[in-house]
Amino acid sequence: MDMINIGYSGASAAQVQLNVTAQNTANAMTPGYTRQVAKTSTMGASPGALNSAGNGVQVDSICRVSNPYLVNQVWFAATDYGYYTTQQQYLTQLETVLSDENSSLNAGFDNFFAALNAASTTPDDPALREQVLSEANALALRFNNTTRYIHSQSSEIVSQQQATISQINTLTVGIADYNQKIAEAEANGDNLSALYDARDQMVEQLSGMVDIQVNIDDRGNYNVTLQNGQPLVSGQQSATIKMESSSGGEQSLTLTFAGTTSNMTMATGGSLGALFDYQHKVLDPLTGTINSIAQQFTTAVNSQLAAGYDLNGNPGAPLFIYAGDSPDGPLMINPDITPDQLAFSSAPDAPGNGNNLQALIGIAGQPLTIANLGTVTVGSACTSIISNIGIYSRQNQTEAESASNVYSEAQNQWSSVSGVSMDEEAVNLIAYTQIYQANLKVISTGAKIFDSVLEMF
Repeated sequence: MDMINIGYSGASAAQVQLNVTAQNTANAMTPGYTRQVAKTSTMGASPGALNSAGNGVQVDSICRVSNPYLVNQVWFAATDYGYYTTQQQYLTQLETVLSDENSSLNAGFDNFFAALNAASTTPDDPALREQVLSEANALALRFNNTTRYIHSQSSEIVSQQQATISQINTLTVGIADYNQKIAEAEANGDNLSALYDARDQMVEQLSGMVDIQVNIDDRGNYNVTLQNGQPLVSGQQSATIKMESSSGGEQSLTLTFAGTTSNMTMATGGSLGALFDYQHKVLDPLTGTINSIAQQFTTAVNSQLAAGYDLNGNPGAPLFIYAGDSPDGPLMINPDITPDQLAFSSAPDAPGNGNNLQALIGIAGQPLTIANLGTVTVGSACTSIISNIGIYSRQNQTEAESASNVYSEAQNQWSSVSGVSMDEEAVNLIAYTQIYQANLKVISTGAKIFDSVLEMF
């Protein structure tokens, strides 16, 4: 009977190992699946059985092949990857708009001053004066289209921030819920692999959105905190993040945990931190610079026009109107001005005089004090805007590529330990099948011996 029992234990263990192999093979392409193995140990001889080889084999457990260090490396890499890739998608769009010949401010200024230069040949020509108004209107349109695009990106970012915060809150609730499910399943002696995998995937998603730390307590719970120590998940409790906007458009974050609400930093890292940084480091300064160019240029042009005279001998009327708070954009054309009211002359009785027109043309090379840029010409200011955004974008792109490589390498290292190797599972399938069949042969042989013994009586 010992031989049959031993063979039965071997066949049973092989069956479990075949089931584990089948599970691994079935989930070879399942995202986040961690390979499982069946741990076995020999069953020693019974006490007093001097001539017994032992009692076969037993399956001690089915466990995940997981390396906590490699798992943490994936989570850590996901944070930088989420940060830089999120910024890059907005930077690429913004850079394209600012440098497009059909929408760039630089081209608008070039066209406007080209129209002024053309008018200098015959300052009293109505057609040339009309062309100046047309290019002035086109320049204002470029300013307004650019600021509207920036505002549309800002609105999109706010929506994305709200969506990201909603996802974060969902994930923290989910992680806390899995902490509870794992504790209950462990008490029942269930296989926890699928629950662990699901929880790890949630943590990876969360780490892509905010920079977090994960600590495992003695009960196996994942306790998740922000880098400054504010709790997101503790045992079966989770925090709720909320974003609010003031009447002036200023945003703030609060975190509520266990009934207590506290302020939360916007320097969260991950994709959420990238959205805040892009708004405050790129869009807000860019808006201020464009508005400053519009304001300073309006002042310069209108002041010079006021020093001249139009075709009727009247003092010059303003050409541009600066409206920094207008939802339609910061620059408009004086709706009442007509071509003959352009003050190109320096004398009221000399309509063909183009001296003041030359002074207007000179504004192209006149240094203006522009926010975030210092004292520069309008052309240099526009060039600096594109250049600064381009430099920031190139640096971010480099960081994004590096973060992507680190993230991919971390995933590859995790996969080399915890992922499913089809070659390895194929070998296991053959080996465990042979072991199973061999143990059935042992059982069959033992049964024949037993039957032969019975026939002796």
